Amino acid sequence: MKTILSFGIKYTPMEKLAIINFEKKPDSIYKGLELQYLNSTATGSGYRVLAYRNDGCVDMFDDPALIFNPDEQCDVAEKGLNRHIQTKIENVVFEKIKGCVEISFDFVDLQNRPIHVLIKEQTKRNSTPMNLLAPIGVGSEKPSSLPVFFLYEFDFIRRRKTNVDIHIDNKKITLDPFPVPTPMNGQLRYYSRYTLESQIIDFLPHDMNVKEIELDEQLQYTQGSVRYQFTQTGLSKMELIHNKKVAVHFNPAIAPGNGSGEFSIRPPEEMGYIEGSYQVKRDGDIIDISLCPDKGWTSAPNSIITKMILSPKSVFCSWLKKYQYAASIDLSNKTVNAKWVNKNKR
Repeated sequence: MKTILSFGIKYTPMEKLAIINFEKKPDSIYKGLELQYLNSTATGSGYRVLAYRNDGCVDMFDDPALIFNPDEQCDVAEKGLNRHIQTKIENVVFEKIKGCVEISFDFVDLQNRPIHVLIKEQTKRNSTPMNLLAPIGVGSEKPSSLPVFFLYEFDFIRRRKTNVDIHIDNKKITLDPFPVPTPMNGQLRYYSRYTLESQIIDFLPHDMNVKEIELDEQLQYTQGSVRYQFTQTGLSKMELIHNKKVAVHFNPAIAPGNGSGEFSIRPPEEMGYIEGSYQVKRDGDIIDISLCPDKGWTSAPNSIITKMILSPKSVFCSWLKKYQYAASIDLSNKTVNAKWVNKNKR
């Protein structure tokens, strides 16, 4: 059976993530750094640093161990990508031993300035991490997708006894404190945070082309790590085939005719879920699809403090309600004109 596939999801194999904030006392160029560990046949295995600029853009630095893609985009900053280059990222440590995290790395930025980061927790007290949908896309002015960043066992850096040594161009950098002076698990925190296990999904990227596909006997089509499930009427599910599966359900299945329904993005139960609605209108060969995650993210808090932080009205749960997707598909020439609008920025 043949059918048309006009949108989907893309998976970024980023396993580790650390976000280091110093926005209150920024460097002359940067206000934050983000360390990522990528691992796949498509990207190679190695580290990447995103440097968040004071002008709203981001500089992206890839270690030579990664497969460099000069056309790669980055929408996590308000104004998008400034420069993307390869450079050595050295002295990297990103691990957790006996409940304490150590993060360190060194590289040279676009102005040839040395950047050194060392953060090493040294407490014997326990900390209870949380599972979080990161509000990465809240500030994006021109999003190319709905950025779904599921962060497992996510935690904030503890302040007591932690060794912090961060320098940019030999000038000391001070980490931002947690925005609310409320201890988590009885311990004060920095706003810097990390996870050693993440899932990064671009939901309905606007640059996907319309293509005719051949379904197997189970009415399925698999592309890379994503499986698409169809019914006799339309697309019913998109599923990330991963050690932690993520399934996108459409109820009813999206069909190439007039109709409306609901959708959900469901990772493992401990991460909660995302819900929204969609509408399809058809006029001859033109199909218009609109979609919005208007019910936001329903979290799964595991402590009193996470119930406060991840409440339904919090930015973590509500930011994606203002993302709207619109696509116009022309079946006659198999083209699609799609875009996302982020009304958080209006």
